[in-house]
Amino acid sequence: SWQSEVSWQLVNNVTGVTIAYGGAPYSQSQIAVGSASCSPPPPSSSAFCDDFESYTNGSWLAASSSDWATWTQPYTASEDVQITNSLSNSPSNSIYFNGQSGGGPSDVILPFGSTAPYTSGYFNFSAEFYVINGAYFNFQSEVATNIGWALDVGMDNGTINFGTYPGSWNAVYLSSTYPTNQWFELKMEIDLNVNSWEVFIDGISQGSFANPNNKIASLDLFPLAGNQFYVDDVCYE
Repeated sequence: SWQSEVSWQLVNNVTGVTIAYGGAPYSQSQIAVGSASCSPPPPSSSAFCDDFESYTNGSWLAASSSDWATWTQPYTASEDVQITNSLSNSPSNSIYFNGQSGGGPSDVILPFGSTAPYTSGYFNFSAEFYVINGAYFNFQSEVATNIGWALDVGMDNGTINFGTYPGSWNAVYLSSTYPTNQWFELKMEIDLNVNSWEVFIDGISQGSFANPNNKIASLDLFPLAGNQFYVDDVCYE
């Protein structure tokens, strides 16, 4: 005959009742049933985040960065935007847009990685805005600019619209409010698999919408005429 030197005991952790046991007389740790928990994995780090601290005050963003570009390629100096330390969310630098007649002249692009455009999976975008007198940006649907607009986002007098804006709002998929003359975080959590684009302002959901152009490739920051706004802490993953 023989006896196992390994003992085990299966216990219901709620009632304390032994369900089964075996091996040598039990004297080691128990296996609890009904009490296990599974913690979610830690959030992944952002694929990209720019707080503009690596640039010198007064320098030009696209001219100084391999991540940013001007709308018109090759590099077009008149479309670049300047780094400023006059106002920032963290800690010293940001970029400032001051729209002239007809819009622009600043018009800068942030391509969303080498595998863009994205048509499936999950995509998150966030940025800090300080809006003095309106703001505008869009998401391009193709890597090359001026081919397709995935989404237009416009801010004016405390109202923010998400939709289609070829000079006027042809369609508004979601409308909400934003705080003026103070920093706030605008975040979008996009599930391309089910076409759900959810908007958060300072961590509070403003709702979601289905986007007829369920595709994303890059960010385009472009001030409309009269727009005055700062941008900081631009991130995507």
